[in-house]
Amino acid sequence: MSALQPGDREALHRVLHARRDVRSGFVDTPVDDERLQRVLAAAHTAPSVGFSQPWDFLVLRSPDIRDELAALAQEQRQEFAKSLPAARARAFAGLRVEAIREAPLGIVVTCDPTRDGRHVLGRRTQPRMAAHSVAGAVQNLWLAARAEGLGVGWVSFFDEREMAALLGRRVGMPQHLEVVAYL
Repeated sequence: MSALQPGDREALHRVLHARRDVRSGFVDTPVDDERLQRVLAAAHTAPSVGFSQPWDFLVLRSPDIRDELAALAQEQRQEFAKSLPAARARAFAGLRVEAIREAPLGIVVTCDPTRDGRHVLGRRTQPRMAAHSVAGAVQNLWLAARAEGLGVGWVSFFDEREMAALLGRRVGMPQHLEVVAYL
């Protein structure tokens, strides 16, 4: 395999170093479909165990659904805050940990551990490789979003079973899918 050309290599490293977890500064301008498609296409180029590509991307534009998800995240945030010593709880209260309502859209990234059946190369001995592959797709998505001038933040204040149940009721997400990320 040959190295990238110097200009391409430098551009790649600039994007890698510029990637940040964005928590504020969201605008309510919709993300146009062309940019979103480029970002999702980049995510789909990620490597995956046995070329299973076990990911799916659920784009949520509906404010109503995002409000429901924000309420779930707020419940988990409150539970976490209760577990902290008083000084840390006060510091945590001022931190911005999610922008589910403020961002123009959310993306739920799922893992289908059944994709391509039982005999996927690499999954028999390491069954969590499907989820690890999804993490690579998230990284590709994140870097492509940065290249497109879009911010991404990974919201981790969710009980994934509660989120999956809500998405099953609201948008018909199959219940065998594992939620890996809310971006």
